Amino acid sequence: MCAGAIDATHIAILAPTENHTDYVNRKGYHSILMQAVVDCNYLFRDVVIGWPGSVHDPRMFSNSTIFVKGNENCLFPVDLTKEICREDVPPVILADAAYPLLPWVLKGYPRNEATRSQRLFNYRLSRARMTVENTFGRWKGRYIRFSKWVDMDVTALVQVILTSCILHNICEALKNEFLANWDEHQVIVEEQAIPIEENLEPDAELIHSTLTEYFSS
Repeated sequence: MCAGAIDATHIAILAPTENHTDYVNRKGYHSILMQAVVDCNYLFRDVVIGWPGSVHDPRMFSNSTIFVKGNENCLFPVDLTKEICREDVPPVILADAAYPLLPWVLKGYPRNEATRSQRLFNYRLSRARMTVENTFGRWKGRYIRFSKWVDMDVTALVQVILTSCILHNICEALKNEFLANWDEHQVIVEEQAIPIEENLEPDAELIHSTLTEYFSS
């Protein structure tokens, strides 16, 4: 019942004339963020573009439309569930450790506390989550300007990035060839997001444990 994977990536920019310090990320360069939910076909299904680079992924996520819809149970059809290990499991979005564990957001267990079955779950989750990294890679491979510093007004850049995401989806839907050497142009190193504290919901814990049991069986 995986509906996609979520993550964020930085697009490096030259220092804006206003509030430029807000755009300095933890790696020390100016950037804006793009949050994306992608599917198994490398298609962007939801994007949020334009937050300053100093903002952490969870903050951007908690202020996004997809977060609101997910918590209001209107992101997926209410009857779209699958029985797994005797429990009805709804569609979930795969995320990394920085994101909160929710009934519709699934992430791994802390490495230093994980049992054998939980480590196996983490491994399978990480393999599935590679889709979002691959999607960012294919997108930046097609539009190598976003792997380097972009000299453009932030407001205009947001529209250019959004347009490129649409064009990327068209290319993927049409099965356009992706050349392996396009990956060589990606020079910006991604930073690790800082996790946030979370209050686990009972439904989220149940889904988490149910899928852990399923993958370890």
